[in-house]
Amino acid sequence: MRKVQLRKTGEQIPVLGQGTMGIKGGKDKEYYETWKTSIRKGIELGMTHIDTAELYNFGTSERIIGEVIKEYDRDDLFITSKLFPKHFGYNSMIKACNKSLERLDIKYLDLYLVHFPSFVLSKIKKHMRVMEQLLNEGKIRYIGVSNFSVDQFKEADSLLKNSEIVANQLRANIKNQKHIHYSLPYFRKEGVILTAYSPLGHRGYTNLKGDLRSKLDQIAESHEATIQQIALAWLINHENVIAIPKAFRVKHTEENAAAAEIKLSEEEIKQISNI
Repeated sequence: MRKVQLRKTGEQIPVLGQGTMGIKGGKDKEYYETWKTSIRKGIELGMTHIDTAELYNFGTSERIIGEVIKEYDRDDLFITSKLFPKHFGYNSMIKACNKSLERLDIKYLDLYLVHFPSFVLSKIKKHMRVMEQLLNEGKIRYIGVSNFSVDQFKEADSLLKNSEIVANQLRANIKNQKHIHYSLPYFRKEGVILTAYSPLGHRGYTNLKGDLRSKLDQIAESHEATIQQIALAWLINHENVIAIPKAFRVKHTEENAAAAEIKLSEEEIKQISNI
């Protein structure tokens, strides 16, 4: 699978990873085994970037991922989790990272994100201070953020003393294109990865209608693909964009992975962008 570089690090990660926000708590064994099978298939197909967060069903997502990834060589995987900003104290933030590592049953995170921005400068400073300490201690390899505007990103990045923010995770898809049009130009210039979450929108566009549906159907037919694959391809055909679709079923994981091989023409990208 094609890979892209994280800023100046030299680290290469796949253009398509696996989102796990959909893993619910309190379900039976069969439910979790279905998720695990899907994640395993994704890893086999090159979707070795697995995204989670402590917020996702109170750590359930992290625990399930931890049970899967112990079956693989840790060095072959790229694991991302997120710090929930409810942690106000310095020690609380450190503890949150340690708990994520414990649930995942790993010694380090490849990428650790501040899940949401704070509008209080002192708190942003504290977040960045904690992130840099975790980096220096070897508990995380890279620092990232999520849901940050360009200005918020610039401010947070400027507060780091000996490192830099390598990725910003944002909601981006064919029906929510604002970050592709307005945020991506800055991130691309800086070499920062824009990670698109919810890349297939609500319910995978199964109820999509109108001009957008017609155009997607037309493009999908020419590539012998599904509209969902075209939606993913549209995102990752943009330089410095990766996506983390979620998939409960193996069939959908396979379809997602195949989208990485679809090369859209400039005209096809423009047609989707202009709808």
